[in-house]
Amino acid sequence: MNRFSLRTYFPTAVDSTLVDGQWRYDTTYQQVPDFRLISQSGSPFTQNDLEGKIYVANFFYTSCAANCKQTSTQLSRVQDAFRLKPDVKILTISVRPEEDSPEMLQQYATSFRANPDKWIFLTGAPAEIQRLAQAYQFSIQDSTASGTKSEPSKSFFLVDQQRHVRGIYDGTNAADVDRLITEINVLLSEYQLDNGKQSTR
Repeated sequence: MNRFSLRTYFPTAVDSTLVDGQWRYDTTYQQVPDFRLISQSGSPFTQNDLEGKIYVANFFYTSCAANCKQTSTQLSRVQDAFRLKPDVKILTISVRPEEDSPEMLQQYATSFRANPDKWIFLTGAPAEIQRLAQAYQFSIQDSTASGTKSEPSKSFFLVDQQRHVRGIYDGTNAADVDRLITEINVLLSEYQLDNGKQSTR
């Protein structure tokens, strides 16, 4: 059976080892770090809540105009596609936490019919969000400097069970979101196949 495997993003180091006269290379990839934020329900949400899950992450803010509405509309499609798959989650993280309280996030989530068990909107300490964004190589501006404001990203990031980024997609492009949906299914199939092999050992 042919098996398509997704690439892994954001390498941090490559180790080389000489084995039987041949060089072998092992690449280490950056992982999404532990974090502690607040969901639209006002409850703490941490990396532990994603144990054994794969998820799509993106960055936004509630007062954003066109781009955020486009990306949220596309994430609604992702939510619908995996509504019966509890191992698939969506994280939407505010880059303007000083503006986006849990109550604001809840209003926004309701407007897109977000299921809080599937699609989690997050706010919290700016430093914590900044640190988390760095794992996706997304830069958040310091809103206290010269009156600048952080802008959202159009990108969606697909994260696997090992907390590695396995795909990056344009969240304003329906065809690219179709690819995301396909590649989530690829990851789910990989895990099911691997679990099947383990159960037969």
